[in-house]
Amino acid sequence: MTKPLIFLLIGSLFFGFIEHSTGQNIPDQQKYRIEQQVDSVFHHMIREAEHLEFDQLSQGVDDKYHAGFIVNGSYYAQYDSLISSVKARSQGISNQSITIRRQKITVLSDHIVLLSAYGDTKAEAKDGNAFSIRFFWSFVYEKTGNEWKVIQSHQSSIR
Repeated sequence: MTKPLIFLLIGSLFFGFIEHSTGQNIPDQQKYRIEQQVDSVFHHMIREAEHLEFDQLSQGVDDKYHAGFIVNGSYYAQYDSLISSVKARSQGISNQSITIRRQKITVLSDHIVLLSAYGDTKAEAKDGNAFSIRFFWSFVYEKTGNEWKVIQSHQSSIR
């Protein structure tokens, strides 16, 4: 009795791993429109970050799920703690530029989108020192009302 049950369980697991799964079926035209909307929000947030406008940047985030934010291996359970840390670390920065080398937007449903990107940040400190950082980002966006907002992110960088 246990051998057939074990084979059934293993077969079910194996089938589950190889079975093709898909997100919500979305017409191409709607998918394209969603991609354009999220791309616009993403690049607007980049401009706010370049200008060190953290309060404006925060308008693009909705932390209602407390899904967490990961930055270089540090986990922030709430967005407020992340943005406080970012503000503190940027006190000595006079300006920065962010260049996206590549990005991919994956529409998972009509209200959930994954955006992943990598690129470079060049920053200049108030004392004149400059530095560059290569970054890797992933953001989960959710449509809240008529707006796309980040609900979770993972960010890593290499100097």
